[in-house]
Amino acid sequence: MKALKFIASFVVGAGAGLAAGYLTAPRSGKESREKLVDESKEYKDALEKAATEKLAEAKSILNKTIKEKTAQGKEVLDRVAEKATM
Repeated sequence: MKALKFIASFVVGAGAGLAAGYLTAPRSGKESREKLVDESKEYKDALEKAATEKLAEAKSILNKTIKEKTAQGKEVLDRVAEKATM
């Protein structure tokens, strides 16, 4: 949930910054459009990188949790089997 809030805040902040910058910039329309395209590519790349990093982090946490729960499940099954053979 924190990652989603971070990404949403990043996108909103970037959009507000871009809008303010372009509305007050002393450039021609063509220059502004070119700059907008360049900066939007940079923001897209940064957003993709952040999303990829968070996805990798989530996968790591999920894999760790699966391993821990599998080990716990095996322990429980071993105890049940031990009690059943008594």
